[in-house]
Amino acid sequence: MANLPNSKRNPLMADTEPTDEELSEVMSEARDSAMARKRESDDWMRRKLAEAVSEARARDAAPAS
Repeated sequence: MANLPNSKRNPLMADTEPTDEELSEVMSEARDSAMARKRESDDWMRRKLAEAVSEARARDAAPAS
């Protein structure tokens, strides 16, 4: 592969280290993605907990057979 000038740096070439800016961007995107997944997970858990509590209260309120 021909040597690319610095202005056209190819980060996928062997022996090429990512720049601090590239690492920062990737880490920011990874953090944002992880936080979004955590919010979704937390929302799901809250819904399931609310459903379980509601079902338990309904069973407690139902007359014994």
